Amino acid sequence: MNPLYIGNIWMMNLQDTKIKKFLNTPFIVLKMKVTLLLLTINLFLAITGIFLFRESRVKNIRYVDFPQLIALGILFITVSILFLVSVKIDPIVDARFGLDFTRKIYNMEGDIVALFQTIQNPVLDYYFAFVYMIGFPFLIYFTPILYIISKDVDSLKFAVVGYAIAIAIALPFLLFFPVHDTWWTSQNYGWYEGTEIHFRLEEIWPSVVEVFFKFTTLNNCFPSMHSALSALMAYTAWIRNYRRYKYVALALAISIPIATLYLGIHWLTDVIGGEAVALISVVLAMKITGVKWI
Repeated sequence: MNPLYIGNIWMMNLQDTKIKKFLNTPFIVLKMKVTLLLLTINLFLAITGIFLFRESRVKNIRYVDFPQLIALGILFITVSILFLVSVKIDPIVDARFGLDFTRKIYNMEGDIVALFQTIQNPVLDYYFAFVYMIGFPFLIYFTPILYIISKDVDSLKFAVVGYAIAIAIALPFLLFFPVHDTWWTSQNYGWYEGTEIHFRLEEIWPSVVEVFFKFTTLNNCFPSMHSALSALMAYTAWIRNYRRYKYVALALAISIPIATLYLGIHWLTDVIGGEAVALISVVLAMKITGVKWI
C-alpha cells in the first residue's frame, strides 16, 4: 500500500480521534490545561525577556516610522497565515501529485538520525522537548517584539523581511518536495532497513502532539523550518549586536535543530537545508533593508 495513502489515513484517523475526544469532557479540560500552560509559559518568558534583553536604541520612534511598523506587522502576520494555509493544503497537493522524496534522503544519509537517539536521559528529553515546543515559538515572536520595545525599526525590518524571504523560499519545497518524518519513515516504509526511530516528542509530552500537528504534516520535513527560522532570528540578534539576547538566541538556534533530530522528527539533510535557507534569507534581507553589522 502506498505510504502516502497510509499517511493520509493516519492523519484522518487522528482527526477522527480528535472529534471523539472533543466530545469527551476530560479531554476538553486537558486540552484547555495544555493550551493555558503553553500560553502562561510564553507570557512569562516574554515579560521576563523584555526586562532582561531590552535595549534603548533610540529615544523615541519617529511618527514617520509608524506606517512602516504597521506594514511590517501586516507582512509578518500575512506570511504566518500563508504558512498555516500551506499546511492545510498540503494533503491536497499530495493527493494530486503523489510525490515522495523520502527514500532519496534516506539513501543519501542512511542511519545518521538514529545515532542522535542512541543517547537518552530525562534531562535531555525535557530540555529538547522544551526548546522544540516553547523555545522555538518564543524565538520567532519575541525577537520582533524585542526590536519594537527597543525602538529599533531597522532591526525589526531586517527580521520581518528575512522571515518573509525564508517562508517564500521554503514553501515550494514543503509543498512539492515532500519528505516524511524520520520516525514515520522508520515505522511505515518497507524499504527502510535502518534502526527504528522513535517519536520521542509523543513519548515525552503526549498532550502537545495535537498542537504539534496543527502547524505541520507528516511530510513537511525539507527544509526544516525550525532550523531555518531559529537561525534567522539568531543571525539578526548577532548582526544587530543585542548584547545579552544574542547569546540566548544562539543557544536556542543551536539546540532546536539538534532537538529535531533527537526527537525523531527531521533528517540531517532537512537541518542543513534549513540552515542554508536562513543564510540566504539573511543575505537577501540585508541587501533589501540596507542594515549593517553593528
